[in-house]
Amino acid sequence: MSRRIRRCPGPVVFRAAAGPRIGFGHLIRCRSLARAMDVELLVSLRGTRRARVQAAALGARLVDLRTSEAMTAAGPSLVVIDDPSRAAALRWLLRARRAGVPVASVHDLGLAYVSSDLVIDGSARPGAAPSRSVRLAGPAYAILDPVISATRRRRPRPVAGRILLALGGGRHVVTRAARLSAAIAGRLPHSELHVARGFSAHGGVAPLPHGRWIDAPNGLVRELTGAQVAIVAGGMTLYEACALGVPVVAVGVTEAQRITVRALAQAGAVLDGGLLLTGRGAQVADAVAHLIEDPAAAASQARIARRLVDGRGAARVATHLRALAWGVPQRSTDRAA
Repeated sequence: MSRRIRRCPGPVVFRAAAGPRIGFGHLIRCRSLARAMDVELLVSLRGTRRARVQAAALGARLVDLRTSEAMTAAGPSLVVIDDPSRAAALRWLLRARRAGVPVASVHDLGLAYVSSDLVIDGSARPGAAPSRSVRLAGPAYAILDPVISATRRRRPRPVAGRILLALGGGRHVVTRAARLSAAIAGRLPHSELHVARGFSAHGGVAPLPHGRWIDAPNGLVRELTGAQVAIVAGGMTLYEACALGVPVVAVGVTEAQRITVRALAQAGAVLDGGLLLTGRGAQVADAVAHLIEDPAAAASQARIARRLVDGRGAARVATHLRALAWGVPQRSTDRAA
């Protein structure tokens, strides 16, 4: 007999940042939490008009709660903030505090922490929480779509020679993909390269001479499970690939992502492809070739990655968020890499 899940006493408001520059990972993470909590994706978005259109396409209902009065009128039982700007997160934390609403905040690598009631950092290198906050830390709390946990139990066999290139949702995807795919094709001429277009690459992208663009508005799970090797940036797709046991070459799009990549590489879960902007196409191509040509090494890496990231982080976080909404005291839990 399944255990009944206690729902939140009122709506949950997600405050997220999204757009071409910072990508859509924060919004996707909120959607994963909403699915794990079985609540409506009610979002106050910090982003451009195009980002708002994309948020609606992802299933969000956008709300305007820029004043404490509007917050009080909406009557949320919980506010969840996922914004890489500490200043922006602080403004929302204070707004919720004035309305008497408990607050959880989601972070990466110990950056932009605020003194929320519950600090969540599911990264490989979480930081120290503010003294008044309870913290959930480490890859056991990596917030991934619940479908990841279900898929890893029945992962199909990958397509031999298929390589997935997924560099995130920002503008850099279009500018870097052609160069990197050319380097991979030169090293592995018989490979089948799929390149995720990303949310910010709208129409008008040039055909790839050495691969094909794919659109995945509902996530990359199917593409990841079909790939023999994946080349991914140091964001949430990296954790998804680890949870699914896909052999990975990880590249940092930003210096902050380099921290994640190095930590997972040191644990043996991924191969470090360096910083994307330095144009190390040959290094990445060699790493991909190593994983394809050495199945034992690829399998060992995949086993380590699956142990480190089990895909159940969203469910664990959702349990704590429901308890916070009901006023149940929380305790810090660290499960670092």
